[in-house]
Amino acid sequence: MASLPRERGLSEVFDSVDLMNLMDTAKDARLLVLEDALRRLHETVGNRKLKLHVDYSRLAAALQKAGSLIYEIKYSYIPAPNVAELEVTEKLVDSISEFRSVLEEAIKSYGYRPSTINETLNLANVYYSFRIVERLKVKLQDFPDDPAFAVDILAVEVSKVQNVQDSKNLTECRCTDGTRIWKIVTNIRDIKPGLKLACAVLPPVEMMGSISEAMFLGGTPLPEDTVLGPMKNPPPSAIDQARYKVIEITKRMI
Repeated sequence: MASLPRERGLSEVFDSVDLMNLMDTAKDARLLVLEDALRRLHETVGNRKLKLHVDYSRLAAALQKAGSLIYEIKYSYIPAPNVAELEVTEKLVDSISEFRSVLEEAIKSYGYRPSTINETLNLANVYYSFRIVERLKVKLQDFPDDPAFAVDILAVEVSKVQNVQDSKNLTECRCTDGTRIWKIVTNIRDIKPGLKLACAVLPPVEMMGSISEAMFLGGTPLPEDTVLGPMKNPPPSAIDQARYKVIEITKRMI
């Protein structure tokens, strides 16, 4: 007589549920932030927001290719490290790399510089989006599955501060992460050159005529020996603030 199927215990059911949550790529914050980044690029190209002599048809073709791939990635339902290894993921990253090459070639050829605050914001959004795409595989493979790490949390050192014109509370800070300069506008008081702080690379915003490319995650200085650049173990308070900002982004994409 054939044996009856064994009933699954509650622990096995819960384990199965946990596994499904682990593989629910449709709700993975890293992929939702990626989708938001592609949307920002689409808005820039579709509305020709950069007043630049560039082959918009080539940009649109590269972006269309990426857009056709994002849903295949988003609904792959496999563990994040495996998503990073998918051929479709590589194709998406390559298509945006092509987009970047076309754009930067045009910028270099024509010596383009934004002439208005809106153009400056649009260009900052484009480079933010490039970063999100280019860092996707690293995020999926090397960082915790926590919405906070869907964007980069960086240790930066403040090199210069100045008051934002016509504002009593805002300060514009020039900061370095060891590889590039970031402009961060903040209302945190007593920011001084030499301080090391945690920041999150978020969608750029215009604040009183100044563009902020990132956001300080609190005003508590990091230890002096903190290594500049991406942080895998930022302070808990910094993780909490970054998580809150990322959730704000992902709510628009679900």
